[in-house]
Amino acid sequence: MNNKNSKIKPQKQKEYGRLPKKKKLHNNKEKSNKTTPIIDEVLLFNGIKDILEKDGIYLLDLKVRAISDNKKVYAVIYKKKESVSHTHCIETTRKIQECIKQNGYDEGDYTITVSSAGFRWKFNDRYELFEGMPIKIKYRDGDNFITSYAELKEAKDDYIIINVFDEDNIINEKNIKILKNDIIKARLNC
Repeated sequence: MNNKNSKIKPQKQKEYGRLPKKKKLHNNKEKSNKTTPIIDEVLLFNGIKDILEKDGIYLLDLKVRAISDNKKVYAVIYKKKESVSHTHCIETTRKIQECIKQNGYDEGDYTITVSSAGFRWKFNDRYELFEGMPIKIKYRDGDNFITSYAELKEAKDDYIIINVFDEDNIINEKNIKILKNDIIKARLNC
């Protein structure tokens, strides 16, 4: 008797609600071959940058990403001399939706995330927005690399001027001129 029972294999249970693996893989291949057009991030950035700046909101960064049918827009905004509020983020989201719609895309297809720059925001252009703000900057001075905590005093087309602080937050050096080409990294240091 034991020999007969040992030859019997247990029956596999059916999994309800799931497709067989072969069909499931086949369906994923079909979906990945479909490319859904997404809005160009340069077009979107340029489309809303000037509109936001009329309200004193500055668009620092914008990224558009798509994985399958999941389309996302990430935007970072900054408001000079005032913190970014929830209302500013909602206002920016509406402007992004309007721009997407005006360019012939369905704004309902996009998940939009808007956030403030934060106190450690890294920037590589638009220095003029951060005049009077504390920054941490790494730059090249000849063959040396210098990292300083400073206040961005002035920003011009080709260079910036900073006042460097020491450990006690006292101005150590004034009016240091740094060419923008020599700047390696700069970020807010609030």
